[in-house]
Amino acid sequence: MESYWITALCSFGAIILSAIWIRRRSWEQLPNYRGLPVFGNMFQVKRERPELTFTEWAKDLGPVFSVKMLLKQFVVLISFEAIYEALVKKGKSFSDRATKDAFRMGKLSDQFVNIVSMPANSTWVKLRKVCHKKIKMYDTGMKRIEDISTGTINHLIEAFKNTKQESFNPSDYIYMYNTVMNTIMTLLLCRTFSTDSGIFKKIAHFEQGFRLNILPAGRGAELDFCPWLRFFGNETYKQIQSLVEVRNQIWELIKEEALRGDKLLQENEEDVRLVTALKDAMAEEDSELSEKNLRGAVIIDIVFAGTSTTSNSLCIYLNIITRHPEVQTKLQEEVDKVVGSEIMATIPELLRYSSVAPLGATHMSHEDTDIQGKNPQPERFLGDDGGLVSASHHNRRHLMPFGAGPRVCLGEVLAKSRIFLIITSLAQKFDILPGKVSAPCDPRLLLHGAVLSSAKFEIVAKQRM
Repeated sequence: MESYWITALCSFGAIILSAIWIRRRSWEQLPNYRGLPVFGNMFQVKRERPELTFTEWAKDLGPVFSVKMLLKQFVVLISFEAIYEALVKKGKSFSDRATKDAFRMGKLSDQFVNIVSMPANSTWVKLRKVCHKKIKMYDTGMKRIEDISTGTINHLIEAFKNTKQESFNPSDYIYMYNTVMNTIMTLLLCRTFSTDSGIFKKIAHFEQGFRLNILPAGRGAELDFCPWLRFFGNETYKQIQSLVEVRNQIWELIKEEALRGDKLLQENEEDVRLVTALKDAMAEEDSELSEKNLRGAVIIDIVFAGTSTTSNSLCIYLNIITRHPEVQTKLQEEVDKVVGSEIMATIPELLRYSSVAPLGATHMSHEDTDIQGKNPQPERFLGDDGGLVSASHHNRRHLMPFGAGPRVCLGEVLAKSRIFLIITSLAQKFDILPGKVSAPCDPRLLLHGAVLSSAKFEIVAKQRM
């Protein structure tokens, strides 16, 4: 049985939005709580949700403080000002990644060759550039991919209708996950997959396994600090080995689908698939990209990250909206007229209220530097005139669910636009009511994992007249 003190190590690197490693630093300068010899603060931090502990500590220690776990120390930034300074003002200094003591992620990412994990080098710049260009193209409304994307939302609406106003769990893969995953597959391959296809099942399996075994807190974190435990039948290591095999199988299936798509392209037809753009970039003269880079970027950065975060955010939205019918009514009134400021304000409020990645990815400085010396209320994003507040308004500036600076999330624009389309489509067609099974929607009670998720709940989708 894995003991508490081992699994508690996983809180290493966690903060509300980002954890910042700073090398060559005098840690004693920073506020901190005195811990035990050797173990440090390990037993003082909540094992499964360390960011909640850090939130409480900030009330006493301030927005910048240090935490020690065994012989490891890290800095927690918990205010907008501190995080903005690190990720934006000093973004280049803090653009590195801490790969030491990250055995699990190293195993799943072929030793940190994907965009999220790799250092900010020329290969990283190239991968980001290729992916970002295609994501922007996707979101500009190109007819072919927009038709496919609209089809996935229409499929979701039909799936809701087929529940015949009976209670159902929207977290089942045939609903939100199916819609979001096929949006991502449209970006990659310009086609969608049924829920009973081999590639869909393997991706869903990988998503669940990744989310539960690459926890920033809880089970399996002992491997990051004691990799030798894998030789003693560690259960998480067995799961990770299995996920590596599934990852490789998914990549082979994606390559097969790409070859099949090559044969279907018409003469002079533009190839807008992200997979093709990545292959072309790898084939360029003097390219530093390898197939491992492509596999990591596609499966971890695009498929897993793009699908798990957005689908879980949408499920949490459905849970919240059943408890706040007044918010739903306002949304529907605006959708019935024309999409207006209320729904535009609801999206940032959803991202604020239910951030599914509160710990962010660990940042590390590559040079000497320093830093600083609950009900949902969409109205916080509305101005006195009833319109959406400007991007410079402090409420919007302080909202950073996608990170900030050089390491900002690749898919921010795509995620926001898909959330917008799905929320408005559902608001137009259905009243979302509580089902037979309920779960708390308090973000502090979400289930922990690489991406936070709601406990099982059910809703009723009542068709509007």
